[in-house]
Amino acid sequence: MDKLYKFQKIFKKKNLDGFIVTNPVNIFYLSGFRGISPTEREALLIVTPRSAVLICPKLYQAEAWKLQSAKLKIAIVDERNKMSELIAKILKGAKTVGFEEGDLKFSEYCHYKKQLKEAKFVPVKNLIEEMRAVKQDEEIKKIEKAQIISQKAFFEIIKTLKINQTEAEIAEKLAEIIKNLGGQELAFKSIIASGKNASIPHHITGRKKIKSGEVLLFDFGAKYKNYCADLSRTVLVGKVSDDIKNVYSLVQTAQKEAIGKITHGIKSHKPHEHTAGIFKKENLHDYFLHGLGHGIGLEVHEAPHLRPLSKNKRSTADTLSEGMVFSVEPGLYFPKWGGVRIEDLVTIKTGKAKVLGKLSTGFIEI
Repeated sequence: MDKLYKFQKIFKKKNLDGFIVTNPVNIFYLSGFRGISPTEREALLIVTPRSAVLICPKLYQAEAWKLQSAKLKIAIVDERNKMSELIAKILKGAKTVGFEEGDLKFSEYCHYKKQLKEAKFVPVKNLIEEMRAVKQDEEIKKIEKAQIISQKAFFEIIKTLKINQTEAEIAEKLAEIIKNLGGQELAFKSIIASGKNASIPHHITGRKKIKSGEVLLFDFGAKYKNYCADLSRTVLVGKVSDDIKNVYSLVQTAQKEAIGKITHGIKSHKPHEHTAGIFKKENLHDYFLHGLGHGIGLEVHEAPHLRPLSKNKRSTADTLSEGMVFSVEPGLYFPKWGGVRIEDLVTIKTGKAKVLGKLSTGFIEI
């Protein structure tokens, strides 16, 4: 089903006469428009039950006109600060207007409210994000292509690793390889963590040199046609201790078991709890510092979220369903020597988890 048409049906059921989309990623998802920066307010998308209008300044008119269709109208304004002035015209007569609760700025809200004095503004949470959680086949193919490029890049980069290389040098080379393999760009800033740095899940890549007897953790992803990949691998550099190898094997086993537990209709906290249970049997659960996984698509972190329910029961679990794409990334982190994380992407197809690309097997040693 067409994304705009589906969105119109969804918000109409909420008794809304119109909807103002301000999140640049969501505008791209529904309309195909992307300006220079995904964080700038370079367009507005105004949707009614029967029409959709993309408003943008002259600066982007060439890109915008290419998107015009029977389903999407284009409105060009002289200056960016005049975009909101068209809202009253497009939403004339609307009694209830929805907006993205987690995105609209207060100053924008005041300005839009001034344009539509008679309308009731209704904050709506994650309406488009919930749509994005279930991918169409073409989206899954793009994510898988990005993941395959990432996996190929990893095998290329480990051929170049040498003792005393810095994390930053490795990250720079990795970005070059991804480009050469057809990646659009990096999906996010790569994490290259050597030795004790690997005990920090979101370590900032720095100048530390890799040494024999340590772990070297990679967390990175390519982007392909605007869709992201996310891959984590842990490399054993030289001869490492048996304790490190035992942790590596445990994490790898936990990932495979978690993937085997994932089915259509399962609550997202269940695979996480199963993984935590594996670690608890070895009295290592306190070293599992994050959720088991997260959705991925146009952004690196999307719904669904594979994580535990909060103890106060205020949080609710996502239900995993056909067409969702998400990471499965168990990890254990030890301040004394580092950590091990293994991450792959899966989708749910015909009721079961399907890995995008290939799983890592055995130890990765250099």
